[in-house]
Amino acid sequence: MALQQKDRRNHTINKLKRKTLIRLRLLSVTTFLSIFLIGTFTSPSPMKEIEEGVKNEVANEQKRTLESTLTNSKRDDGKVVYLTFDDGPTSATDDILEILQKHHAKATFFMLSPHMKERPNAVKQMVEEGHGVGLHGVTHDVNHFYHSKQKVLGEMKEAQKVLESITGIRSVLIRTPYGSVPYLTKPFRKALNAQGYELWDWNIDSRDWDLTDGKYVENLIYQIQSLEGNGATPVVLLHDQSKTAKYLPKLLSYLTKQGVQMKKLDASVEPVQFKCYDRCHYLNT
Repeated sequence: MALQQKDRRNHTINKLKRKTLIRLRLLSVTTFLSIFLIGTFTSPSPMKEIEEGVKNEVANEQKRTLESTLTNSKRDDGKVVYLTFDDGPTSATDDILEILQKHHAKATFFMLSPHMKERPNAVKQMVEEGHGVGLHGVTHDVNHFYHSKQKVLGEMKEAQKVLESITGIRSVLIRTPYGSVPYLTKPFRKALNAQGYELWDWNIDSRDWDLTDGKYVENLIYQIQSLEGNGATPVVLLHDQSKTAKYLPKLLSYLTKQGVQMKKLDASVEPVQFKCYDRCHYLNT
């Protein structure tokens, strides 16, 4: 009898324990939900904070990946990159040429007529060292250059004449100011083609014109890796300027370690050209 009473007592105690445990769990869940709901309504933008965190993590991971690839061992898989420099020659050209020579790299320079007149020796050196030379016009002024078909042809002919007088080379490689879209309309393109000019745009913009502290190098490396993953050959837009020259060794060292050949543009290469689709239009229209 005493044993039966003890069993009933134990059963009652265990039952109370289970009920208490259930109440505690319910209280915990209720507390969590209350805190979550209060946080949701009082927090200014929890999803924005999450998105910012993800963005920061992705940016950090990208930086780590780039830093890692900079130290990779040299590969030799026949890859090619075409480096192109606009707006020269300038006071930075000598440095750029020296850096290119040190890394056994070739490039193509799209030059402005007045700058060629100011620095003819730099233009001659480009040719002597095996680089490509092309035309970038005269004014680099959107309103002037794209004003009419005659202006477009006139600037390229002037630049061609100056280049030929300095080097003896009659180059037909051209790049229009700020790229061919949107102001190089179909009639303009047709007129240039009729004169035998070969238009070149680019498929990678280094953004060396606005990125500071050499950040253009990391931007370039990331884009080159992405483009190569799609099987395309990079044609890189750079500018003949001091801040580009300052960090150029870092870029060329990376490309050299990766076994990438840096070549000049020539007639054997299919031109990279922006497509108009419905975007091209006359200036001020």
